Amino acid sequence: MTKKSWWKEAPLPFKILTYPTDENVTKWFAIQSERKDEALNDKQFKTALATKGISIGAFYFFVLGIFVTIIFTLLALFSENVKFDINYFWSCGTFFIFSALFWLYSFAIPNKILTLNRFTGIMTYPSYGFYPHFTTTFTRATVYRVIMSGADATLAGAKLSARNPYDSGVGRGNYDLADGDPEEWWSFYVWYMDKNRPLPPGAAFDEYRLQDFERRKAEGFPKPLIPGTFHTPERTPSQHRQCKEIGGW
Repeated sequence: MTKKSWWKEAPLPFKILTYPTDENVTKWFAIQSERKDEALNDKQFKTALATKGISIGAFYFFVLGIFVTIIFTLLALFSENVKFDINYFWSCGTFFIFSALFWLYSFAIPNKILTLNRFTGIMTYPSYGFYPHFTTTFTRATVYRVIMSGADATLAGAKLSARNPYDSGVGRGNYDLADGDPEEWWSFYVWYMDKNRPLPPGAAFDEYRLQDFERRKAEGFPKPLIPGTFHTPERTPSQHRQCKEIGGW
């Protein structure tokens, strides 16, 4: 019997569940390349899931806090029934103080950076809040397909999420890997972390494909570390023929 998580779903298996499309991967990395913490090559995949700085949600909340404080202050100044003193200021300014602290918090929290090292098989991912980054072997990661719901409780798709495999506490050590197409992105991660396979689809990898092929050729094209359902061919028919003749797969 498959062990269930507190999400009531089993973790996704370490398999290539679907073929990551070149269009989606290219589009995703076009967005990621705008972030300075991003690094993508044949040895290491590193991207910022979230960065400290101006959080739009926190900023809007802060502006709302200013607006509410101003409104209540004006009402107090022009009302004969309200005494404007220090006690009233603290009561109407509580929302402003809370919103300001929430906005400042968005600058203080550590960057949320996901790192996948293709050569060492090590995965480093952050927890939310001030928990430190967590490092483990990729094959020990526990990753889930999580259903998202909208404001009216309707289903709004699924996202790819993971948690600390050593922490069984509910709500601790959780983070998001992708906000859509969870099976596709998980397949991409599994494919990338198998250093015996060719690099996965995506124009971002094109400049590294030849050197990656030569490295695997020098090693005798060892068989994939992680079994997968989908075929992962070489870039060209000639390269695929060499892989089959030398490595036997």
